[in-house]
Amino acid sequence: MSKDSHRRKKVQICSTSPGYPVYCPKCNSTNVLIFYDPRFTPRLQSRWDDLIDEKRILLENRWEKIKDENRWGKLEKGSEKPNWICKDCYDGGIVVEQPIDKKISDEFKKCEKEFTEKSEPLYWDKCGEKVTLKQIHGESNIGDNSLALIAVTRQQCNTDNFAKYREYIKNTLAKNTLYYGLWYNTDNGKVEYDILYSIENNLQEIQKHLNLHNQINNGVTQKMALIIDKDGSWKIQSNESYSQTTSNSLGGI
Repeated sequence: MSKDSHRRKKVQICSTSPGYPVYCPKCNSTNVLIFYDPRFTPRLQSRWDDLIDEKRILLENRWEKIKDENRWGKLEKGSEKPNWICKDCYDGGIVVEQPIDKKISDEFKKCEKEFTEKSEPLYWDKCGEKVTLKQIHGESNIGDNSLALIAVTRQQCNTDNFAKYREYIKNTLAKNTLYYGLWYNTDNGKVEYDILYSIENNLQEIQKHLNLHNQINNGVTQKMALIIDKDGSWKIQSNESYSQTTSNSLGGI
């Protein structure tokens, strides 16, 4: 090789496998590779890895959306996004974050259309993936004991305040696990959007927690908790103070 020849430096590209099907928006193939440009800020990669693990991503291939994202000389530091390519149709683009409230709202609206007073309650985990009551019990690691599922939301029919409730569960209640749920309120004939957490099935603790969230819900207390057995069967535990507390809080209504 002559002295004027240029050596080509090999550049390593870091790719990741989500571990679940990701569909190409053009051909619907699942043969999709997600990868990070070598110029990608390392500290951001772990954040995107978490979003991918939580299934909170969308594959974007529209030119008007991606045309500025690979102009690395002009990108604002910290705004980088991963790339993707389909190995079947060779389409590609960028990976964008799917906000959790948008994901939950879309899931709720799909199920809400046929949700009636005869419907079983439905639940999703913190990543917006549907879960059964049996799975919720299994994730609690309490063996054969039953647990109680308690909502912090009250008479909520949208996701507008979900961020406030998540912060309340994390910072005030010191709970790391939460669930989203659809529940049909037979009192007003409306479908309620819930954010819930679990505690041990102890009557005294349940009654305490049912009356713990009045201030965040404009004085309206919780009406009930859901007691879940290991096989996924459930029953309602009523709030013994519900009528009196609600009457006092709402001026006798």
